[in-house]
Amino acid sequence: MSTPTNHWKLGLFMTVGIAAIIGTIIFFGGRSLKKETVPYKTYFDESVQGLEIGSPVKFRGVSIGNVSDISLAGNKRHVEVTYELGVKVLNSLGLAAEKAPGAKTRLVVPKDLRVQLASAGITGVKFIQLDFFEEKSNPPLELPFEVPENYIPAVASMMKNLEDSVVSAVDQFPELANQLLLVFTRVSTILTGIEDIQLPQKLAETLTLINAVLNQVNNAIVAIDPKGLSTEAQTTLKTVNTAVIGLNQVLAKVNSDRGLVASVQRTSDALGSMATNANHVGPAMEDALRDVQGAAQSVQRLADALELDPDMLIKGRARRVAK
Repeated sequence: MSTPTNHWKLGLFMTVGIAAIIGTIIFFGGRSLKKETVPYKTYFDESVQGLEIGSPVKFRGVSIGNVSDISLAGNKRHVEVTYELGVKVLNSLGLAAEKAPGAKTRLVVPKDLRVQLASAGITGVKFIQLDFFEEKSNPPLELPFEVPENYIPAVASMMKNLEDSVVSAVDQFPELANQLLLVFTRVSTILTGIEDIQLPQKLAETLTLINAVLNQVNNAIVAIDPKGLSTEAQTTLKTVNTAVIGLNQVLAKVNSDRGLVASVQRTSDALGSMATNANHVGPAMEDALRDVQGAAQSVQRLADALELDPDMLIKGRARRVAK
């Protein structure tokens, strides 16, 4: 026999379970509602297709908020994107400025901080990326309206830059085509001129003449008799060799013990001794001895000169240069 179902207990269990679920939702929802945020705006001069409300906002890959609104700006050209940045995460990253008591938290916005539209992989889903860019090459956009205080400048996305580069390249195609046409025209003119003056035939004739001249020069070189050409040179060398041998013999005789230099030296020494011992001979003899001694000294100087310049007797005395 089956036990009857207690509907009252079952209803009570279901009621308590549903109440617990609702309480949990309210608790966590309240905590999320109490999350303090600070709003900021950015204006994009490009399509934001793929960016939705709730899309993440990241600072160098770290999530710091979410997109809260997407609309057109007043000039109907730029897109105004509003996003909420979490105060807690800003404080943890050191991006929140110090605030006075009662004032709202503000983001520290350096001059080179920019907002860029980025894509998550190849899905086409976009998000907001905050990062630092070189200020000189990425100046703030010139907007035709006044921006609010909570404004961060934007830079073009990678897709925008790629699109601009492609458009610029396509715009330059006509100019490049004109330049190529001018080059081809000039080349055609040059080739026509070469054909008119028959330059290949003339070059061939010139090469033939050069070849003939080289053959003639080669034949002339082969016809030269080396022995006949060197006969005079050999004769001159023999003559110079004979003169050198004779000169060496003369110098040997001059410098030998019985040569001119030694004889003159001995004569000078003897005359000197005679002059030393001739004081009793008288004034006349003394004068004669002085003359002889002067002659000996002259001979001595000649010997010294020959010793310094042995070939002086062959070459003769050098001429004095006129001052």
